[in-house]
Amino acid sequence: MGTLVAMVETDTELIAALRSAGLRITGQRRLICAVLAQSAGEHLSAADIIERVGRPTGTLDLSTVYRTLEAFEELGLLHHVHLGHGPGIYHLSERADHHHLLCERCGVVEDLPLEALENSFVEIATDYGFVPDALHFAILGRHVKCPRSKNGRLAGSDNQ
Repeated sequence: MGTLVAMVETDTELIAALRSAGLRITGQRRLICAVLAQSAGEHLSAADIIERVGRPTGTLDLSTVYRTLEAFEELGLLHHVHLGHGPGIYHLSERADHHHLLCERCGVVEDLPLEALENSFVEIATDYGFVPDALHFAILGRHVKCPRSKNGRLAGSDNQ
């Protein structure tokens, strides 16, 4: 089962976490913290964070965004996952470990508790001698009744 960690909800709490890790608090890091706090529950790429800052290009350096996101990930406050072929995405979460489901049709991302796949992973380890580590990647598919399905048909039907 995924471990619950203290959920940070404000930019002040995120800044305090960076400070407690011994990191310098810059204007750029304050902007990143503000975006993350305002986007709780959303899955954002580094480019999304820069876009949400809404300042002139060059004001927020991409490498600073990545270093700050990495620091939050090391602190266990943020999670990094790859959703299909796009860039890595990040999000704040109180569940330390979980999987992600990505609907390829509508783009909705849902968090999936570890225990939902636990039996499957045990079976893979037992039958194949392989221990999966799937936390970094999403499980791609479609909602059975995706809102973007055509003509109200099931998203998985062949006659669309």
